[in-house]
Formats: sequence, structure tokens, C-alpha cells
Amino acid sequence: MNRRWVGATLLSAVGFLGLGAGALLWTVSRDAPFPSGVQLAGYSLAGVRPSQLSRHLETLRAVLAEQPIVVAQAPQHTTRLKQWGVELDTVATQQAILEAWARVPLWERLFGAPRVQVAPQWAAIPELFQAQLERYRFLERTPRDARVRFVNGVVEVIPSQSGQTLELEPSLQNLLTALRELPAAQTRFELAMRPTPPRIPTEAARAIRGVMGSYTTRFPGYQVSRNHNIRLAASALNGRILLPGERLSYNQVVGKRTLKHGFRPAPVILYGEKRLGIGGGICQVSSTLYNAALLGELNIVRRANHSIPVNYVPLGRDATVTDTGIDLVIENPHDHPIAIATELGRSSLTIRILGQPVAGRTVVLKTEHSQPKSPPIKRVPDPTLPVGKQRIIKKGAAGVRVVLWREVYENGVLVKRERVATSVYRAQPRVIAVGTKQTPPAQPAANADTLSPRADAHEE
Repeated sequence: MNRRWVGATLLSAVGFLGLGAGALLWTVSRDAPFPSGVQLAGYSLAGVRPSQLSRHLETLRAVLAEQPIVVAQAPQHTTRLKQWGVELDTVATQQAILEAWARVPLWERLFGAPRVQVAPQWAAIPELFQAQLERYRFLERTPRDARVRFVNGVVEVIPSQSGQTLELEPSLQNLLTALRELPAAQTRFELAMRPTPPRIPTEAARAIRGVMGSYTTRFPGYQVSRNHNIRLAASALNGRILLPGERLSYNQVVGKRTLKHGFRPAPVILYGEKRLGIGGGICQVSSTLYNAALLGELNIVRRANHSIPVNYVPLGRDATVTDTGIDLVIENPHDHPIAIATELGRSSLTIRILGQPVAGRTVVLKTEHSQPKSPPIKRVPDPTLPVGKQRIIKKGAAGVRVVLWREVYENGVLVKRERVATSVYRAQPRVIAVGTKQTPPAQPAANADTLSPRADAHEE
């Protein structure tokens, strides 16, 4: 019995000693310094104890905040990582290191040469990254639509160009990927650019082959300011393309008629009278476009006539526009793109609707006039005219209602007739000045006796 008791006692003592030694070794290894094989990205954690890891990572976070960052598309400019709103997430990184170290067997930690590679965990503030990204907006490119021009009777296509737009999330991912190469003298990454296709590609423009409708108006060549405004508006329209179903707003294309935008003062029609205003003349461009659109079989979505007739288009075929909301809007109803081509001569404006003309198909515009109403007569007193005298100040204009029809023929046969618009021109009063100036009474003639003494004096 004594031998058995002694043996059991020895075994228990050895077991307790083993457990104690194991517990001691586990305790020692738990906060033992990391060996040189433990690395955070390319930074060695050799000699750092787990209990010191948090403070060590805070120091590393401050160092990495100053890491030089270079954008591949703009290498001449260097920034710092902190400017991009990206920093080392010390809490998540510490947890990743400890979890990776915990997976290393105890015996390998004590007697081996373990190698552990841990990727840094990053925290990003999207708002700060977006703010820094704004500095590189100059890298973006607006897509350019295809355009067409009509030269010497031939349709020429100006090719489109794709654009590019900066993208936040992919750019941020590119930066985080580049940070895997730390340590480095500088971190270089590429901003992500998303291609932006043009609204009208070159292929669509090439479907435009010829003239579907054309209209010309004339103007005096000596009206320099008015003709300048006509040129600006016509240039804004030239080359514009409408895809099937698309609409064009004249006001949106031409823009605000201001001195800042290059428009000049010229005569305009306001409340039935001609006055001087910025942008005078652009209604001739809108009226020319209106007639060309009608002949090109485009839909007229919005249109208004002037308050009084104009002399550059037939009655009922004008289209007035204003900055205050009166607009001309046309729509492409065809199954192919159409384009607008403008041509300005010294005293003429021609607008063509380009598309896919159909042989033998023609468009005719016809108007029906109501019985004109005589203008009312308005007499105003004029103290500079003698009584009984009159002077015409304004000739006035008769009021009339005009209905416009569009007829479409194929090989001389009428295939379509539609009522396009009704225009009402209000009668303008005939203004007559009536004299109110009183004539002074005639002076009585002087007799000879009265004149003789002065004559005698004169002779002396």
C-alpha cells in the first residue's frame, strides 16, 4: 500500500508541476514580444508586446496620416493621406493582429519562427474623400454629341466624343488597394473614371442624308445690331440634332437675351408697338425655323404669333418668342434623327431641316384669312398744330384671324391635310393728331400820317 501511495503522490506532483509550467508558459507567451516574423503590411512588429500594441498602432496611425499620396492622372501634385479622409483603424487593426497571433500554435510561438502577415484595416470618411476628389474635376470630360453641317449641298457629320466622370467608391477602393504596398516613399493610385457616352453618337448622325424642308427670310443688311442678334441665334441652332421623339426648345437653345450673352439692343415688338430691346431680331430666326419645321413635317408643340403682323413671313406663319416664357417648341415625329442647319447671308437667313427626304413627297402651306376689321381711329389733341389741321401719328392695322393648313402630297396626290395653327392679330388703332393751336388775330394796317414823321426822321 505504501508503494502505491508513494507512486500516486509522485504522479500527482508531476501533473501539478506540468500544469503549473504550462500555465506559466501560456502566461509568459501571451504578452511575449512579437517575433520579427509578425508584420503589419510591411511594418515589422518585432519587440512589440500585445499589451503595447494599441499605443504602437496610435503612433503608426499618426505617421501614416502624413503618407505622401500621388494621383496617377496628375502626378505633379502630391497630397497627404489625411487629406483624403483615410486613416488607420487602430481598433480593427489591433483585433486583426491579435486574432492572427492567436491562431499560431503555442509551441510554435515559444520554440519556432512564426511568420504572420496582417493587412491594415482602414477607416474612411466619404465626405472628406469626396471633397478631395472635387479638386480633380478637371480630369472629367463632358461628352460631345455628333453634329452635322450642310456645306455646298452635302451633309457632313462632325463625330461625337465620349466623356468621362470621376467615381467615388471605385476611386476609394483603388487608394485602399495601393496602400497594401506600404511602407513606400509615396503611394500612387489611379482615380476611377466612368465613361459617359454622348446622347447622339456618330452612327445616329450618319442616318441624316439630305434636306427635308427649307425656308428663307430676308432682312436689311444695314441693320447691324439686329443682324448681329440674328447671327447669334442662328449659330446656336446650327447643327442641332433631334432623335426620334425628341423636342427642341428655342429659348433653351438660344439662351437668355442679355448683353452679357452678346446680344445687342435692336427694335422689338412689345404690346403691339415697336420699341428698342435687347435681342431684337431673334423672332425672325424663330419664325424662319417655324416655317422650315412645318415644311420638314415636324410637330409644332408650342408656338405663338406676334401681336401685329411682321414683314418677313406671310401672315399667320410667324412665331414670336420672349425671355418671359413665350417659346417655340418643335418635335421630331420621324423614325430617324433630324438636324437643323442654318445659313446666314448678308441679307438673308436660310434654315434647313435635314433628315431622310422621301422622293416625290412635298409639303404645301396654305392660309385662310377672315374678313379684316378696320382699325379704330383715335384722335389726340396736338397744341403744336393749328386748329383745323391734322397729322397721322400711327397708321394702325386691321384686325385679322388667320388659319394655317399643312398639306402633304406624294407624287402630286394629297395624302394628308392638317390644321396647324390659328393666329389672331388685334386691330391697332389709327392715331391722328388734331391741332388745337389758336391763330393770333391779324394786326390793322398803319396809315400814312402815322408813318410820315418816322420817315422824316429816317431821312435826317
